Amino acid sequence: MELTWLKDRKEPYNLGENEFHLAFHVDDYEAAHAKHAQMGCICYENPGMGIYFIADPDGYWLEIVPAK
Repeated sequence: MELTWLKDRKEPYNLGENEFHLAFHVDDYEAAHAKHAQMGCICYENPGMGIYFIADPDGYWLEIVPAK
């Protein structure tokens, strides 16, 4: 589980803001990305950081990161 701390934030976190989520390392990032793109479940990508997020059926975000 990844916990995010936004140090400049003044108001309490809202669980609907996707700041709390699970992150998964995958052995084959390109294959996982291709599969998730084919499924249409990628909801956000950050190519500069080398990560992307998929949405589960309830709308929660799951972070996909390459194995380091």
